[in-house]
Amino acid sequence: SSALHLAEMGYDVVVLEGARIGFGASGRNGGQLVNSYSRDIDVIEKNYGPDAAKMLGSMMFEGGDIIRERIQRYQIQCDYRPGGLFVAMNHKQLETLEEQKANWERYGNTQLELLDREAIRREVDSDRYVGALLDHSGGHIHPLNLAIGEADAIRLNGGRVYEQSPVTRIQHSSPAVVSTARGQV
Repeated sequence: SSALHLAEMGYDVVVLEGARIGFGASGRNGGQLVNSYSRDIDVIEKNYGPDAAKMLGSMMFEGGDIIRERIQRYQIQCDYRPGGLFVAMNHKQLETLEEQKANWERYGNTQLELLDREAIRREVDSDRYVGALLDHSGGHIHPLNLAIGEADAIRLNGGRVYEQSPVTRIQHSSPAVVSTARGQV
């Protein structure tokens, strides 16, 4: 993603991939576009202040927007499906989701919808949940296809992508030289 951003800006980009594009976690993750951090936004606000929480909240949503825009611009066939669910199996969990919704709405996320038992049943055809929080700005993708599509987009923007080219040495000079078993850039 960073290499594509630089290529779009006109930089001379070279990607040296040690294996194949998407071989590791980039191509093997769950493919969820989740607008959340490991801490709730109110905890971030408490620890770092409202300005930091607002900035981090904006960055979080911007990441998903960038992915959706690239999927559309480059016609990446990665099975994008909009929406993401945070489910509640009991009323305490549902109360927590209600609090999270209120916290996120303070930071401008207006794309959250609380679902009651009947609404979540229609979404997932299960009686296990008492409700859910539907994030309309979330989504799901096929991660390997997204990684391959972004590599193709780098090439379309004049960048070069070399697979099976693990870096063996970095010479910190001006200009820097990066070596692989097959050559150097």
